[in-house]
Amino acid sequence: MRTRTREVMRMLATFRHSAHCRRLRAAAAAQEARDLASEETTQDDAIEEDERAEPDTQPASRKPHPGLH
Repeated sequence: MRTRTREVMRMLATFRHSAHCRRLRAAAAAQEARDLASEETTQDDAIEEDERAEPDTQPASRKPHPGLH
């Protein structure tokens, strides 16, 4: 009977260890997803800032040389 108790305890410890590893892997995957989302957001913000930083040099309705056609 004692052997079975040890086997059961060992089996339970293995299950706990496996569950812990699964939680760690899930947490790492979630963190990686958050990092990727944050990186994409940062890149999108940088592109928008670049677009705002480049003003139009000439308005579209104005001719480059007023006296010429």
